[in-house]
Amino acid sequence: MKPGSGKSNSSPSLTTLTRVVILIALYFLGGLLGKQASFLSGSIALVWPPAGIALAAILLFGYRFWPGVALGAVLFSFMNGMPLGFFTLGTALGNTMGAIVCTFLLRRIIGFDNALERTRDVAGYIGLACFLGTSVNAAFNAVGLVYAGTASWSALFPTVLEWWVPNALAGLVVAPFLITWATPSALRWHPRLMVEAAVCGTGLVAGTLISFHSWFVYGIQNYPLAYLPFPFLVWGALRFGQRGAATGTLLVSALAIHSLLSGRGPFVATGERESLMLIGSYVGILAITNMLLAAAAAERRRAEQAMAESEKRLRAVVEDQTDLICRFKPDGTLSFVNRAYCQFHGKSNEELLGTSFLQTLPVEDIAIPLSWFEALPP
Repeated sequence: MKPGSGKSNSSPSLTTLTRVVILIALYFLGGLLGKQASFLSGSIALVWPPAGIALAAILLFGYRFWPGVALGAVLFSFMNGMPLGFFTLGTALGNTMGAIVCTFLLRRIIGFDNALERTRDVAGYIGLACFLGTSVNAAFNAVGLVYAGTASWSALFPTVLEWWVPNALAGLVVAPFLITWATPSALRWHPRLMVEAAVCGTGLVAGTLISFHSWFVYGIQNYPLAYLPFPFLVWGALRFGQRGAATGTLLVSALAIHSLLSGRGPFVATGERESLMLIGSYVGILAITNMLLAAAAAERRRAEQAMAESEKRLRAVVEDQTDLICRFKPDGTLSFVNRAYCQFHGKSNEELLGTSFLQTLPVEDIAIPLSWFEALPP
């Protein structure tokens, strides 16, 4: 699959129906994980994985996979004892339309590439998918609750906000992990890089556990240890691209949420809603920073590669010239000579580089370049 094409690169043996069934199963499992990580007596999930799974599926495989999202939402609602009424309908429509709208905005406005290796793709993804597009999802869910009689029109905006936050965070944490690992990467693994990845991952896990699970942090407020994993997150994003960034974000977010559910860590506040705001901001900043760092690093690598290729082509053109071409430093030391220059003077490239340019000139011509050097500013 070409990144950003929206078409599947899966094996031909997997039919569309099989993929839809797999999507339904993943959606259902994601819903169970989200329910287990719910707060406020189960009414609010900080991250709602099904929203991220739905967005990733439509971005990767195209709009035709919407039945998997809708059926997954209906099945999850039904298996959790919810009647097939307005709320179930609103959930199914919300998750489906949210993923479709997000994908449409990304494709139409910025020409989104699933590899997320351009800062414009990451910025567009954050703004159009995670912030704007997920509002559609949240609105359908909230309206479904109103018609189901479990929420009022006067409380519509707070209800939308309660659904928007977990959907947005799922777009920042879950969807990038699925998208980047399902999209071909230019990164080539070798033993040394694998060892580096293992060291980085070990440091990330250790830093996160120290931040959120160490005995000496219980009850201590306003301490900076929550940011101990950040150096390893930056390491992963810069060295291993979006896959490293997404994996690190998912791991730290999971450990942080588990810590909060267990009543440990720096984000345990007097009120549950305050705790949600604290850890939600932490996860959001972490995810956005990581994605932008990985994209900026990828752009710099491409620029360096393009510059190296351009220099290589220019060098080849200069080498093939029959004219004598050289480059020297302000003190007259030769730093480059072409093949014709070497042949004319009967010396190799290694013999000429580092020597004085003046030594290759006839005595009567030395005064000309000397006048150039004397004219240079001190």
